[in-house]
Amino acid sequence: MALLCSAMPGHVPGPELRSFTERKNALLAAGNIAGAVELNVTTWLGPEASGEVREQVRQMCRHAVETHAAAKFASTAAPVDLARITAPCLAVSGAHDLADFREIAVGLPERIAGARHLELPWAGHLPSLERPAVVTDLLIRFLGETVPAG
Repeated sequence: MALLCSAMPGHVPGPELRSFTERKNALLAAGNIAGAVELNVTTWLGPEASGEVREQVRQMCRHAVETHAAAKFASTAAPVDLARITAPCLAVSGAHDLADFREIAVGLPERIAGARHLELPWAGHLPSLERPAVVTDLLIRFLGETVPAG
């Protein structure tokens, strides 16, 4: 199992994530969709992300904002016991991600037996978009090390 900049059930948002959410919600409440989209782009990507990736995330965020405005969501959260996970686990974080997601990744090896953490020094919250070939190679190496051959 590979977890890229994952969230965690029951995680209480820290100051940085709360601040981001409040700023985004204020922009959306003011009808400033472009501002909310740009906040997402600058928050979720590392400083080395290409212009092309920034535009892809911009489009993705705009679509998400427009779609979520028309949707109604219900919580379907089920209890999760991370200690029951027995699969090999790689918890990946981005050095430029929000503190919440970095802390979750660092703490997962304490909650999942045999898990290990890897921080990508160039990444924000979306490393597989920022450098897809690097992340693909990382996942292939991890699987090669942990999945029995044959």
